[in-house]
Amino acid sequence: MTEEEVIRAVRSFPPGSAGGTDGIRLQYILEMVSCRESGPVLRSALTGFVNCLLQGNIHPQVSPVLFGGNLIALEKKSDGIRPIAVGYTLRRIAAKCANSYATNQLAGYFNPIQLGVGTPGGSEAADHATRRFMEAMPDGYVVAKLDFGNVFDSLRRDLMLRSVHSTVPGIYRFCRLCYSIHPS
Repeated sequence: MTEEEVIRAVRSFPPGSAGGTDGIRLQYILEMVSCRESGPVLRSALTGFVNCLLQGNIHPQVSPVLFGGNLIALEKKSDGIRPIAVGYTLRRIAAKCANSYATNQLAGYFNPIQLGVGTPGGSEAADHATRRFMEAMPDGYVVAKLDFGNVFDSLRRDLMLRSVHSTVPGIYRFCRLCYSIHPS
């Protein structure tokens, strides 16, 4: 990743994004990398660190901390609890960079099967097209919307990594590093 890509990733987080286990908010990093005096050195160091993570280079004793997170319980509208994990801020920046890279690599792979990856406004376009289809559809036709519940953690890690290795090898080492930490 270049410095520009890393800074773009930092800027892409919504304002007020929570800090992870490190307590560092993205706003703090954004303000520090924007500083006229120390910003250039920090941008360079941050880019170097992100690239180390993306290459899978990290000491094994640091991994559980870097890839851990704070668990927050939020109430769902329909009762119940939604657990949200907020990870280590520097790892989140690296993940944003990996996602950006993967999105660029996979746009042609997924198009025209799905519109959610690599097609700006693709999901909204699909929604509008479906709505227009429903308004004009003949009698006897139906539209089914499926929402798979609890998909998280239902996929096998080994198959996921194999798929990443074959389709987006540039982020494989990072993904392998992310998946190598098992919850205790």
